[in-house]
Amino acid sequence: MRKMYFALAAFLMTVTAFSQGSISGTVLDGDTNTPLPGATVMVKGTTNGTSTDFDGNFTINASAESGTLVVSYIGFNSKQVAFTSTGNIGSIVLEPNAEELEGVVVTGILDIAKDRETPVAVSTIRAAEIQEKLGSQELPEILKSTPSIYATKTGGGFGDGRVNVRGFDSRNTAVMVNGIPVNDMENGWV
Repeated sequence: MRKMYFALAAFLMTVTAFSQGSISGTVLDGDTNTPLPGATVMVKGTTNGTSTDFDGNFTINASAESGTLVVSYIGFNSKQVAFTSTGNIGSIVLEPNAEELEGVVVTGILDIAKDRETPVAVSTIRAAEIQEKLGSQELPEILKSTPSIYATKTGGGFGDGRVNVRGFDSRNTAVMVNGIPVNDMENGWV
């Protein structure tokens, strides 16, 4: 009989030690009182965690009957909520984080060679000339109208043109449209 009591006591202690309870609740935005989908809910001190569904609801299994939940969401202050039993702990309201990011500065460099101001040979084709004469042609055929340019179409399709500038092939010749290079990134061809 004594062995039976001992076995029963050991069984109850094991069941109590390994029992898990389910904790549920809802995570809300403090300003708009709307659900926060995708908020992270973790049991503090463990790797046990979950995220909220589309309606801000979560359910997490906790091995202890008391502890602390850590709730976090991007753009909101994290919150720690203590729980003392399993079940629904209600709504957890997260307040928006009032910190602002530093300003973003975008810097661009526009390097356009101007006629008669640089030692670089520049030929400018005006928009009116393109509309009047060259509107439906591809770039190598448009360049053909500038001095020292020899352009041919080899296959008849788009991209089958060849451009020679002052006797050199089209590799590493900087062709720019509105100041933006149109050369192929891989081999430098036009």
